[in-house]
Amino acid sequence: MSEYLKVESDSSLVRDMNNHAIVNNNRSEFNKFLSLSEKKYKEKRELENLKSDVNAMKGDLEEIKSLLKSIVQN
Repeated sequence: MSEYLKVESDSSLVRDMNNHAIVNNNRSEFNKFLSLSEKKYKEKRELENLKSDVNAMKGDLEEIKSLLKSIVQN
């Protein structure tokens, strides 16, 4: 069973004396953290998807330019 010691700087934090980890006892703060973390993850994935889409469009434009140049030359 873990023993906890309150952290002086923050009343919602405790130190697990078995492994010396700092643990947050405030469930609402933890839920806020999870929500924010999920939001940032979704934003990062959206940005990665947008970058991928832009790169695909660049490739498509290069292909279109190449085809137009070959049509003009013939």
